[in-house]
Amino acid sequence: MNKEVLNNEDKQQDGLPGVSRGVGGAGRVSGLLTSGKTKNAKGTMFRLLKNLASFKWLFISAIILTLTASLVQILIPRKIGEIINIFTELLTKKTALDWMLLGKIGLILLVLYIFNFFSNYISNILMVRVSQNVIRSLRNQMQVKLNNLTLNYFDRSSAGDMVSLLSNDLDNVANTLQSGLTSSLSAIVLLIGVVAMMIIINPVLAFLSMAVIPVSYFMVKFLIKKAKPIFQKNAKLTGDFNGRVEEAYRGEDIVKHYNIGGDLKAELSSLNEELYDSEWKSSLVSFVTRPAGDLILNSNYVLLAIWGGRYVIKGILSLGGFQAFLQYTQMLRGPFNQVLGIFNTIMSALASAERVFEFLDADEIVELGDEVIDAESVAGEIRFEGVDFGYTENLLFDGVDLKVTPGEQVAIVGRTGAGKTTLVNLLMRFYEISGGKIYIDGKDAKNYRTEELRKAYSMVLQDTWLFSGSIRDNIAYGADIPDDGDLSNVDFESIKEAARLARADSFIECLPQGYDTVLTEGASNISQGEVQLLTIARAMIKKAPIIILDEATSSVDTRTELLIQHGLKELASNSTGFIIAHRLSTIQDADRIIVMDSGTIVEVGTHDELLNKNGYYAEMYLAGQA
Repeated sequence: MNKEVLNNEDKQQDGLPGVSRGVGGAGRVSGLLTSGKTKNAKGTMFRLLKNLASFKWLFISAIILTLTASLVQILIPRKIGEIINIFTELLTKKTALDWMLLGKIGLILLVLYIFNFFSNYISNILMVRVSQNVIRSLRNQMQVKLNNLTLNYFDRSSAGDMVSLLSNDLDNVANTLQSGLTSSLSAIVLLIGVVAMMIIINPVLAFLSMAVIPVSYFMVKFLIKKAKPIFQKNAKLTGDFNGRVEEAYRGEDIVKHYNIGGDLKAELSSLNEELYDSEWKSSLVSFVTRPAGDLILNSNYVLLAIWGGRYVIKGILSLGGFQAFLQYTQMLRGPFNQVLGIFNTIMSALASAERVFEFLDADEIVELGDEVIDAESVAGEIRFEGVDFGYTENLLFDGVDLKVTPGEQVAIVGRTGAGKTTLVNLLMRFYEISGGKIYIDGKDAKNYRTEELRKAYSMVLQDTWLFSGSIRDNIAYGADIPDDGDLSNVDFESIKEAARLARADSFIECLPQGYDTVLTEGASNISQGEVQLLTIARAMIKKAPIIILDEATSSVDTRTELLIQHGLKELASNSTGFIIAHRLSTIQDADRIIVMDSGTIVEVGTHDELLNKNGYYAEMYLAGQA
């Protein structure tokens, strides 16, 4: 998808007049990425695990090491209990100290501790690799998705939400994969192993210990049910807040011009309060679980100490066995504390993963054809035949017919919302028509793959966008670069020629570093008019058979615009051109002028012909001369 189209991410938001930007067209609806409705957390978890398939052996190795470390950890208290029993017999039965047995048990303990350390260490390293590979895979999927999404998606999504998706949400998922999965599995294995050991030592005491499990289970289940909507609301509010901050930053000059800083501050303060309230509630739910769990487990621990002490006195249980049992009781708290401790992270990560998968499930451009196109052989004949289209159920275009001959320079004019931008957007298949056909050189455009079709077009929008990097590279982006090539493969003379045709060469050569001048983020170190000239140069270097300029010269003066028109004529002597312009004085030399109103072509002709008709165009032209 053309980079300029990706700039269609800042949409009009209530209370921020003029801050948002778009590529034109009617019927667009602002909105956010997520709806906030209840999602399927279990399904999200399974889908997240499916992304581990490509790295399953690393993941399985990490899980095996984690489980092994947990099993080793379960054996350690029993061995310590055996050492205590040796000293207990020494004191009570006055027997000689069995140094051989003591050394053997000590050596086993040392091996168990070392094995436990390395198993956990290697498992953590493997999980970091797995999680980062999964996140890289998700990022790649999202990058591919961005290029396949329909323009409708960007019409209803905010920039802040996209930034939140690619940063905060993916980071949340990565953190959970790195620690949450192994911690949860380790907790489950420890829970099962510890309970088994406790039953072996004394079934009655084991029953008393496990009496807290149902209580803790229902408490956690209750908290999950209550907290899930809160965490989902957190994710949504974070995207909302980031979007408004992004808009305020990008539209700082407009905010100051319209003196809406106070309103913006109040709006951000309101959002901040909502976010604070949501974070406070989620933190309360998350962190109250641990003291609540501790209260239950500590009460149970006291009961076990009294009951177990009686068993030791009566000789039912050895002192070493009782000590091991108490240690297992403490270990029983570990799994619960782990689950409750990572509860916040897991729920937040699931909410983030849901947002990522919702993005990946968004509607894509439907490929109806699979043919490739040879751009050099395209003559540039365009024909609309009974085209119907609407952004909503109400049609903007209803049976539109139009034919443009090869090499013809066509200007499209009309009032705001007339459908000028929509017409060229349909040419590029940014939107799919709901009826009729669009032909290129007599062939249905839908027969081509979308990316192949767009090779025949070079487009400049009224919303300009340049990348951080040199001026040379920014112009070279528009060139036809082989799949195995890069920007350095673009001939420098071609870059200079494109800049000359766009009338950008004069200001570039005046810069200290010339074409090697590095542009900052958003190209803030050059003027808006100069940015626009560079985007035109980027389009010109492509030398496409069909050129589209959508208000592409709105930020330059009339004289420069006329020079650019001459440059375009020089470039497009054998190309078809579509020029959308509000300044009618700059399109008088067009081969034909198409006048649109409410999605309908109302007049077609040359400048002089339309003036002689004394109709819609003449009215617009004379109004501009007044």
